[in-house]
Amino acid sequence: MKDNNCIFNLLKVIDLLQRNSTNHESFATGCDKPYLGPACTTICFNTRPISLYKKDGSLFSVNDYSVFRVEHVENNCVTLRALSGTNPNYTVTEVFVTISPTCFCVIRCYPDTSITCL
Repeated sequence: MKDNNCIFNLLKVIDLLQRNSTNHESFATGCDKPYLGPACTTICFNTRPISLYKKDGSLFSVNDYSVFRVEHVENNCVTLRALSGTNPNYTVTEVFVTISPTCFCVIRCYPDTSITCL
């Protein structure tokens, strides 16, 4: 049976959006919204914060951090950076983790925000 790639595909889209801010006409509102920010003309947002849930339904966390920024996607691995604070006032941490997206079944996206010191 083939693994479902929807989580991995969403993480790749988020990574691409964060690296390449462009304007697109769209009325999408979910994780796959093709631009960062509240409107497609906004270009000041650089992060789509996410949380991941494991296959057993529990929230994924590292060192008590459960909100992350996608930092890098390569092959079947995704590097995440932990964020502290609450939206829209997140700050970056120096906590990184590399995951296999096949270990997760749910991704939760929070409103786009701007993170400094990337």
